[in-house]
Amino acid sequence: MNNKKPLVVYFSRADENYNVGTLEVGNTELLAKEIIAKTGADEFKIEPKNQYPKNYQETIDLATKEQSTNARPEYLNDIDIKDYDTIFLGYPIWWEDLPMIVYSFIEKHDWNGKTVIPFNTHEGSGNANTYEILKAKLQGATLKGDGFNMSGSIARTDEGIQKLDTWLESL
Repeated sequence: MNNKKPLVVYFSRADENYNVGTLEVGNTELLAKEIIAKTGADEFKIEPKNQYPKNYQETIDLATKEQSTNARPEYLNDIDIKDYDTIFLGYPIWWEDLPMIVYSFIEKHDWNGKTVIPFNTHEGSGNANTYEILKAKLQGATLKGDGFNMSGSIARTDEGIQKLDTWLESL
């Protein structure tokens, strides 16, 4: 990382989640908060204009519809990324892809000259080839390293946080 303060941009969904129950803080947000604590980065959470349902199955149904229609859900507020050289980009894997709201954010910004460090949570699909998707979508940006992915159920443990910290130190 360079001398400028990094930025952590992430989307995370709490409420009822697969394999971990009902959450007050989403799995990706847990990792984002740890990255912020360890790096002193600024934070931007992608908040949907229309919140996803609290019920897991209803969220699956909506997210599946968003994917099938290539939707770009609106989000609240925004951040100007021009003042940041290094951006951590975090998201859960939703059906082998980025959540469509993350595409909404990506497509609104100029990534030229940025260093992007992706991280994601999942429940068995690793990064689901999303790092390759990001390389194609983030025109002019450099993806640093191989990113970081972790099962959401592990992210909620001391072992998971230790693995994240070890990865951060490797940067």
